[in-house]
Amino acid sequence: MKYKLILVFLLMTVLLAGNSIFSFDGMPLEYYGNDVYGLGMGETGSADMFRINPNLHNPSMAATTNNVLFSTATSLGYMWYKDSDNNEFRDDGIYMPYFTMTIPIKNHRFAFSFNSIASGNIENSKELEFISFSDTLQYSEVNRLSTSLYKADMAYAYKSSIVNIGVAMNYYLGHRIRYWKLDFEDNDYTDAKYEIEKIYKNPGFTVGLSKKIGKVSLGAVYSSYVKLEGSETYKYAHTPYADTLGDDFHFEVPAQVSGGITWKFMEKYKASFDGYYQMWQDTEDYDKNTLKLGLGLAYDPLSGYGSWYEKIPLRIGGYYRELPFDVNNEKIIEKAFTFGSSIPLKSPNKKIEFAVTYTTRGDVDKHGLSDESLMFSFGITGFDIFKKRYKRIEHREIPKADEDR
Repeated sequence: MKYKLILVFLLMTVLLAGNSIFSFDGMPLEYYGNDVYGLGMGETGSADMFRINPNLHNPSMAATTNNVLFSTATSLGYMWYKDSDNNEFRDDGIYMPYFTMTIPIKNHRFAFSFNSIASGNIENSKELEFISFSDTLQYSEVNRLSTSLYKADMAYAYKSSIVNIGVAMNYYLGHRIRYWKLDFEDNDYTDAKYEIEKIYKNPGFTVGLSKKIGKVSLGAVYSSYVKLEGSETYKYAHTPYADTLGDDFHFEVPAQVSGGITWKFMEKYKASFDGYYQMWQDTEDYDKNTLKLGLGLAYDPLSGYGSWYEKIPLRIGGYYRELPFDVNNEKIIEKAFTFGSSIPLKSPNKKIEFAVTYTTRGDVDKHGLSDESLMFSFGITGFDIFKKRYKRIEHREIPKADEDR
Protein backbone atom coordinates (compact mmCIF):
# COMPACT_ATOMS: atom_id res chain seq x y z
CA MET A 1 0.00 0.00 0.00
CA LYS A 2 2.87 2.38 0.84
CA TYR A 3 4.49 1.89 -2.56
CA LYS A 4 1.18 2.46 -4.39
CA LEU A 5 0.81 5.72 -2.47
CA ILE A 6 4.28 6.85 -3.58
CA LEU A 7 3.46 6.04 -7.22
CA VAL A 8 0.26 8.10 -7.00
CA PHE A 9 2.21 11.06 -5.59
CA LEU A 10 4.75 10.87 -8.42
CA LEU A 11 2.09 10.70 -11.12
CA MET A 12 0.25 13.66 -9.60
CA THR A 13 3.49 15.65 -9.52
CA VAL A 14 3.89 15.17 -13.28
CA LEU A 15 0.30 16.04 -14.10
CA LEU A 16 -0.22 19.13 -11.98
CA ALA A 17 1.36 22.59 -12.08
CA GLY A 18 0.52 26.21 -11.31
CA ASN A 19 -1.43 28.84 -13.27
CA SER A 20 -0.87 32.55 -13.95
CA ILE A 21 -2.20 35.20 -16.34
CA PHE A 22 1.42 35.96 -17.34
CA SER A 23 1.95 32.42 -18.66
CA PHE A 24 1.84 33.52 -22.32
CA ASP A 25 5.00 35.58 -21.67
CA GLY A 26 7.04 32.91 -19.90
CA MET A 27 6.97 30.59 -16.86
CA PRO A 28 5.99 32.94 -14.02
CA LEU A 29 5.69 30.32 -11.28
CA GLU A 30 8.88 28.95 -9.75
CA TYR A 31 9.40 26.48 -6.94
CA TYR A 32 12.67 26.69 -4.98
CA GLY A 33 12.64 23.38 -3.10
CA ASN A 34 11.00 24.48 0.14
CA ASP A 35 8.99 21.96 2.14
CA VAL A 36 5.64 23.05 3.62
CA TYR A 37 7.36 24.15 6.84
CA GLY A 38 9.51 26.52 4.77
CA LEU A 39 6.58 27.59 2.57
CA GLY A 40 4.82 28.95 5.65
CA MET A 41 7.98 30.75 6.75
CA GLY A 42 8.41 33.09 3.79
CA GLU A 43 9.65 30.29 1.50
CA THR A 44 12.90 30.01 3.46
CA GLY A 45 14.82 27.09 4.97
CA SER A 46 17.78 26.27 2.74
CA ALA A 47 20.04 26.75 5.80
CA ASP A 48 17.75 25.56 8.62
CA MET A 49 19.59 22.77 10.44
CA PHE A 50 17.54 23.06 13.64
CA ARG A 51 14.96 20.55 12.37
CA ILE A 52 14.64 17.56 10.05
CA ASN A 53 14.75 19.45 6.77
CA PRO A 54 13.77 17.79 3.45
CA ASN A 55 14.64 20.94 1.43
CA LEU A 56 16.95 19.35 -1.16
CA HIS A 57 17.43 22.60 -3.09
CA ASN A 58 20.47 22.54 -0.80
CA PRO A 59 21.49 18.84 -1.04
CA SER A 60 23.57 19.11 2.15
CA MET A 61 20.28 19.48 4.10
CA ALA A 62 19.93 15.70 3.76
CA ALA A 63 22.40 15.55 6.66
CA THR A 64 19.66 16.74 9.05
CA THR A 65 17.89 13.36 9.01
CA ASN A 66 18.98 10.21 10.82
CA ASN A 67 16.16 7.94 9.65
CA VAL A 68 14.67 7.03 6.31
CA LEU A 69 12.61 10.12 5.51
CA PHE A 70 9.64 10.48 3.18
CA SER A 71 8.11 13.90 2.53
CA THR A 72 5.58 15.25 0.03
CA ALA A 73 2.84 17.85 -0.25
CA THR A 74 -0.16 19.13 -2.16
CA SER A 75 -0.97 22.79 -2.88
CA LEU A 76 -4.41 23.91 -3.96
CA GLY A 77 -6.31 27.17 -4.07
CA TYR A 78 -7.64 30.04 -6.16
CA MET A 79 -6.20 32.52 -8.65
CA TRP A 80 -7.82 35.82 -9.62
CA TYR A 81 -6.95 37.48 -12.95
CA LYS A 82 -7.60 41.09 -13.93
CA ASP A 83 -6.91 43.26 -16.97
CA SER A 84 -6.99 46.97 -17.77
CA ASP A 85 -10.56 46.70 -19.15
CA ASN A 86 -11.77 45.67 -15.66
CA ASN A 87 -12.38 42.10 -16.79
CA GLU A 88 -11.92 39.66 -13.90
CA PHE A 89 -11.81 35.89 -13.75
CA ARG A 90 -11.26 33.33 -11.01
CA ASP A 91 -9.41 30.09 -11.67
CA ASP A 92 -8.85 27.00 -9.52
CA GLY A 93 -5.54 25.20 -9.26
CA ILE A 94 -3.88 22.20 -7.65
CA TYR A 95 -0.34 20.87 -7.92
CA MET A 96 2.25 18.76 -6.14
CA PRO A 97 5.35 20.86 -5.39
CA TYR A 98 7.71 18.07 -4.33
CA PHE A 99 8.42 14.48 -3.39
CA THR A 100 11.60 13.63 -1.44
CA MET A 101 13.14 10.58 0.17
CA THR A 102 16.38 10.33 2.17
CA ILE A 103 18.24 7.20 3.31
CA PRO A 104 21.02 7.57 5.96
CA ILE A 105 23.96 5.18 6.26
CA LYS A 106 26.32 6.27 9.07
CA ASN A 107 27.61 9.72 8.02
CA HIS A 108 26.39 9.30 4.44
CA ARG A 109 23.01 10.40 3.13
CA PHE A 110 21.49 9.23 -0.15
CA ALA A 111 18.44 11.11 -1.37
CA PHE A 112 16.00 11.34 -4.25
CA SER A 113 13.60 14.15 -5.10
CA PHE A 114 11.20 14.98 -7.88
CA ASN A 115 9.55 18.36 -8.13
CA SER A 116 8.08 20.99 -10.38
CA ILE A 117 10.50 23.94 -10.53
CA ALA A 118 8.70 26.22 -13.01
CA SER A 119 5.34 26.40 -14.73
CA GLY A 120 2.86 28.60 -16.51
CA ASN A 121 -0.60 27.36 -17.47
CA ILE A 122 -3.62 29.30 -18.66
CA GLU A 123 -6.72 28.89 -20.82
CA ASN A 124 -9.11 31.55 -22.07
CA SER A 125 -11.90 31.79 -24.61
CA LYS A 126 -13.69 34.77 -26.18
CA GLU A 127 -16.97 35.09 -28.05
CA LEU A 128 -16.37 37.37 -31.07
CA GLU A 129 -18.06 38.51 -34.26
CA PHE A 130 -16.84 39.51 -37.68
CA ILE A 131 -18.79 41.59 -40.21
CA SER A 132 -18.27 40.44 -43.81
CA PHE A 133 -20.28 42.44 -46.34
CA SER A 134 -23.88 41.99 -45.15
CA ASP A 135 -23.16 38.95 -42.94
CA THR A 136 -22.20 38.95 -39.29
CA LEU A 137 -20.18 35.88 -38.36
CA GLN A 138 -20.28 34.63 -34.79
CA TYR A 139 -17.30 32.61 -33.59
CA SER A 140 -15.34 31.69 -30.48
CA GLU A 141 -11.57 31.79 -30.07
CA VAL A 142 -9.86 29.45 -27.60
CA ASN A 143 -6.26 29.88 -26.40
CA ARG A 144 -4.62 27.32 -24.14
CA LEU A 145 -1.07 27.06 -22.84
CA SER A 146 0.54 24.33 -20.74
CA THR A 147 4.16 24.89 -19.74
CA SER A 148 6.05 22.96 -17.07
CA LEU A 149 9.62 22.24 -16.09
CA TYR A 150 10.43 19.37 -13.72
CA LYS A 151 13.63 18.28 -11.99
CA ALA A 152 14.63 14.85 -10.69
CA ASP A 153 17.60 14.76 -8.28
CA MET A 154 19.87 11.97 -7.14
CA ALA A 155 21.72 13.50 -4.18
CA TYR A 156 24.53 12.53 -1.86
CA ALA A 157 25.43 14.34 1.37
CA TYR A 158 28.22 13.81 3.89
CA LYS A 159 27.59 14.76 7.51
CA SER A 160 30.70 16.30 9.03
CA SER A 161 31.53 18.28 12.17
CA ILE A 162 33.48 20.70 9.97
CA VAL A 163 30.96 21.39 7.20
CA ASN A 164 28.20 19.32 5.60
CA ILE A 165 28.56 18.95 1.85
CA GLY A 166 25.99 17.75 -0.66
CA VAL A 167 26.09 17.05 -4.39
CA ALA A 168 23.11 16.36 -6.63
CA MET A 169 22.89 15.20 -10.21
CA ASN A 170 19.86 16.96 -11.70
CA TYR A 171 17.82 15.80 -14.65
CA TYR A 172 15.49 18.40 -16.13
CA LEU A 173 12.53 17.60 -18.34
CA GLY A 174 9.77 19.86 -19.54
CA HIS A 175 7.19 20.73 -22.16
CA ARG A 176 5.40 23.68 -23.70
CA ILE A 177 2.09 23.00 -25.46
CA ARG A 178 0.35 25.88 -27.25
CA TYR A 179 -3.21 25.25 -28.49
CA TRP A 180 -5.41 27.61 -30.55
CA LYS A 181 -8.90 27.06 -32.01
CA LEU A 182 -11.35 29.15 -34.04
CA ASP A 183 -14.90 27.77 -33.88
CA PHE A 184 -17.51 29.34 -36.22
CA GLU A 185 -21.17 29.20 -35.24
CA ASP A 186 -22.17 28.87 -38.91
CA ASN A 187 -21.43 25.36 -40.18
CA ASP A 188 -20.80 26.72 -43.70
CA TYR A 189 -17.43 28.01 -42.49
CA THR A 190 -14.51 25.74 -41.73
CA ASP A 191 -13.16 25.78 -38.18
CA ALA A 192 -9.43 26.11 -37.68
CA LYS A 193 -7.13 24.85 -34.95
CA TYR A 194 -3.50 23.97 -34.32
CA GLU A 195 -1.26 22.75 -31.52
CA ILE A 196 2.49 23.22 -31.12
CA GLU A 197 4.20 20.83 -28.71
CA LYS A 198 7.77 21.32 -27.52
CA ILE A 199 9.57 18.71 -25.41
CA TYR A 200 13.00 19.29 -23.84
CA LYS A 201 15.40 17.61 -21.37
CA ASN A 202 19.04 17.42 -20.21
CA PRO A 203 21.17 16.91 -17.06
CA GLY A 204 22.84 19.41 -14.71
CA PHE A 205 24.32 19.47 -11.19
CA THR A 206 23.99 21.22 -7.82
CA VAL A 207 26.51 21.63 -4.97
CA GLY A 208 25.51 22.70 -1.46
CA LEU A 209 27.18 23.41 1.88
CA SER A 210 25.78 23.84 5.39
CA LYS A 211 27.22 24.50 8.82
CA LYS A 212 25.75 24.98 12.28
CA ILE A 213 27.63 27.31 14.63
CA GLY A 214 25.96 27.51 18.02
CA LYS A 215 22.55 29.16 17.58
CA VAL A 216 23.18 30.00 13.89
CA SER A 217 23.18 27.76 10.81
CA LEU A 218 24.44 28.78 7.37
CA GLY A 219 23.88 27.37 3.88
CA ALA A 220 25.11 28.05 0.35
CA VAL A 221 24.14 26.49 -3.00
CA TYR A 222 25.30 26.64 -6.61
CA SER A 223 23.19 25.18 -9.44
CA SER A 224 24.70 24.86 -12.91
CA TYR A 225 23.55 26.39 -16.18
CA VAL A 226 21.79 23.81 -18.34
CA LYS A 227 20.77 23.97 -21.99
CA LEU A 228 17.74 21.74 -22.46
CA GLU A 229 17.35 20.33 -25.95
CA GLY A 230 14.35 18.71 -27.55
CA SER A 231 11.91 18.49 -30.40
CA GLU A 232 9.05 20.60 -31.73
CA THR A 233 5.91 19.11 -33.26
CA TYR A 234 3.27 21.09 -35.15
CA LYS A 235 -0.21 19.50 -35.08
CA TYR A 236 -3.16 20.84 -37.05
CA ALA A 237 -6.65 19.86 -38.17
CA HIS A 238 -6.02 18.70 -41.73
CA THR A 239 -3.71 16.25 -43.53
CA PRO A 240 -0.91 15.79 -42.62
CA TYR A 241 -2.03 15.97 -39.02
CA ALA A 242 1.42 16.22 -37.40
CA ASP A 243 4.76 17.50 -38.60
CA THR A 244 7.96 17.19 -36.57
CA LEU A 245 9.91 20.38 -37.17
CA GLY A 246 13.20 19.01 -35.88
CA ASP A 247 15.35 18.55 -32.80
CA ASP A 248 16.80 22.06 -32.66
CA PHE A 249 14.43 23.48 -30.04
CA HIS A 250 16.00 24.35 -26.71
CA PHE A 251 15.27 26.03 -23.39
CA GLU A 252 17.92 27.35 -21.01
CA VAL A 253 17.96 27.00 -17.21
CA PRO A 254 20.19 29.72 -15.76
CA ALA A 255 22.99 29.19 -13.27
CA GLN A 256 21.84 30.07 -9.77
CA VAL A 257 23.64 31.08 -6.58
CA SER A 258 21.72 31.07 -3.31
CA GLY A 259 22.38 31.27 0.38
CA GLY A 260 20.59 31.37 3.69
CA ILE A 261 20.96 31.91 7.41
CA THR A 262 18.82 30.66 10.30
CA TRP A 263 19.08 31.99 13.85
CA LYS A 264 17.55 30.18 16.83
CA PHE A 265 16.90 32.30 19.90
CA MET A 266 15.13 32.00 23.26
CA GLU A 267 14.91 28.21 22.69
CA LYS A 268 11.48 28.42 21.01
CA TYR A 269 12.00 30.95 18.21
CA LYS A 270 13.75 31.00 14.85
CA ALA A 271 14.36 33.55 12.11
CA SER A 272 15.41 32.59 8.58
CA PHE A 273 16.58 34.64 5.62
CA ASP A 274 17.14 33.21 2.10
CA GLY A 275 18.37 34.86 -1.08
CA TYR A 276 18.43 33.51 -4.67
CA TYR A 277 20.26 35.08 -7.60
CA GLN A 278 19.48 33.67 -11.07
CA MET A 279 21.77 34.53 -14.00
CA TRP A 280 19.17 34.81 -16.78
CA GLN A 281 21.38 37.33 -18.59
CA ASP A 282 23.59 34.45 -19.74
CA THR A 283 20.65 32.87 -21.61
CA GLU A 284 19.27 33.76 -25.03
CA ASP A 285 15.65 34.28 -23.99
CA TYR A 286 16.08 36.87 -21.22
CA ASP A 287 18.44 39.81 -20.79
CA LYS A 288 18.46 40.46 -17.03
CA ASN A 289 19.38 38.61 -13.86
CA THR A 290 16.76 38.21 -11.15
CA LEU A 291 16.63 38.18 -7.37
CA LYS A 292 14.37 36.57 -4.79
CA LEU A 293 14.53 37.45 -1.07
CA GLY A 294 12.58 35.63 1.66
CA LEU A 295 12.26 36.25 5.40
CA GLY A 296 10.45 34.15 7.99
CA LEU A 297 9.85 33.74 11.72
CA ALA A 298 8.88 30.56 13.56
CA TYR A 299 7.60 29.67 17.01
CA ASP A 300 8.46 26.04 17.81
CA PRO A 301 7.26 25.28 21.36
CA LEU A 302 9.07 22.86 23.61
CA SER A 303 7.29 19.52 23.72
CA GLY A 304 5.18 18.89 26.83
CA TYR A 305 5.32 22.41 28.28
CA GLY A 306 2.67 25.11 28.67
CA SER A 307 -1.06 25.34 28.08
CA TRP A 308 -2.65 23.90 24.93
CA TYR A 309 -2.38 27.17 23.00
CA GLU A 310 1.31 27.45 23.90
CA LYS A 311 1.95 24.07 22.25
CA ILE A 312 0.80 25.18 18.77
CA PRO A 313 3.75 25.87 16.41
CA LEU A 314 3.33 28.99 14.27
CA ARG A 315 5.22 30.44 11.31
CA ILE A 316 4.89 33.67 9.32
CA GLY A 317 6.93 35.29 6.58
CA GLY A 318 7.03 36.82 3.15
CA TYR A 319 9.14 37.19 0.04
CA TYR A 320 9.97 39.52 -2.84
CA ARG A 321 10.78 38.16 -6.31
CA GLU A 322 11.57 39.59 -9.74
CA LEU A 323 10.33 37.72 -12.82
CA PRO A 324 12.87 37.22 -15.65
CA PHE A 325 10.65 38.79 -18.34
CA ASP A 326 8.98 42.18 -18.79
CA VAL A 327 5.50 43.13 -19.98
CA ASN A 328 5.02 46.54 -21.66
CA ASN A 329 8.74 47.09 -20.95
CA GLU A 330 7.95 47.09 -17.24
CA LYS A 331 9.52 44.82 -14.63
CA ILE A 332 7.12 42.32 -12.99
CA ILE A 333 7.34 41.95 -9.21
CA GLU A 334 5.90 39.07 -7.23
CA LYS A 335 5.20 39.57 -3.51
CA ALA A 336 3.79 37.12 -1.00
CA PHE A 337 2.71 36.81 2.62
CA THR A 338 2.81 33.35 4.22
CA PHE A 339 1.54 31.62 7.35
CA GLY A 340 1.96 28.05 8.59
CA SER A 341 1.62 25.54 11.42
CA SER A 342 2.11 21.83 12.19
CA ILE A 343 0.18 18.97 13.74
CA PRO A 344 2.53 16.54 15.50
CA LEU A 345 1.61 12.85 15.38
CA LYS A 346 2.17 10.20 18.04
CA SER A 347 5.45 8.94 16.62
CA PRO A 348 8.52 11.18 17.07
CA ASN A 349 9.46 13.48 14.17
CA LYS A 350 6.28 12.64 12.27
CA LYS A 351 3.91 15.50 11.54
CA ILE A 352 1.39 17.01 9.20
CA GLU A 353 2.21 20.54 8.12
CA PHE A 354 0.14 23.20 6.42
CA ALA A 355 0.83 26.64 5.00
CA VAL A 356 -1.18 29.47 3.47
CA THR A 357 0.35 31.74 0.81
CA TYR A 358 -1.19 34.93 -0.51
CA THR A 359 0.62 36.16 -3.65
CA THR A 360 0.30 39.21 -5.89
CA ARG A 361 1.97 39.44 -9.29
CA GLY A 362 2.08 42.38 -11.69
CA ASP A 363 0.26 45.72 -11.82
CA VAL A 364 -2.73 46.52 -14.04
CA ASP A 365 -1.62 50.14 -14.51
CA LYS A 366 1.86 49.11 -15.71
CA HIS A 367 1.31 45.76 -17.40
CA GLY A 368 -2.38 45.82 -18.33
CA LEU A 369 -2.65 42.54 -16.38
CA SER A 370 -2.31 41.31 -12.83
CA ASP A 371 -3.06 38.21 -10.82
CA GLU A 372 -3.26 37.19 -7.20
CA SER A 373 -3.60 33.80 -5.57
CA LEU A 374 -4.49 32.18 -2.28
CA MET A 375 -2.91 28.76 -1.97
CA PHE A 376 -3.25 26.16 0.80
CA SER A 377 -0.43 23.62 1.13
CA PHE A 378 -0.59 20.36 3.08
CA GLY A 379 2.44 18.14 3.63
CA ILE A 380 3.54 15.02 5.45
CA THR A 381 7.06 14.56 6.80
CA GLY A 382 8.82 11.82 8.69
CA PHE A 383 7.04 8.68 7.51
CA ASP A 384 9.58 5.86 7.28
CA ILE A 385 8.19 3.82 4.39
CA PHE A 386 10.64 0.95 4.86
CA LYS A 387 10.35 0.51 8.60
CA LYS A 388 8.31 -2.48 9.72
CA ARG A 389 5.86 -2.18 12.56
CA TYR A 390 7.30 -3.32 15.87
CA LYS A 391 5.98 -6.62 17.26
CA ARG A 392 4.49 -5.82 20.62
CA ILE A 393 4.06 -9.45 21.68
CA GLU A 394 6.59 -12.17 22.21
CA HIS A 395 6.24 -15.93 22.33
CA ARG A 396 5.92 -17.29 25.85
CA GLU A 397 5.13 -20.61 27.41
CA ILE A 398 1.82 -21.01 29.19
CA PRO A 399 2.26 -23.05 32.36
CA LYS A 400 0.27 -26.22 32.64
CA ALA A 401 -2.03 -26.84 35.60
CA ASP A 402 -0.81 -29.29 38.20
CA GLU A 403 -2.29 -32.75 37.84
CA ASP A 404 -4.33 -34.16 40.79
CA ARG A 405 -2.49 -36.78 42.69
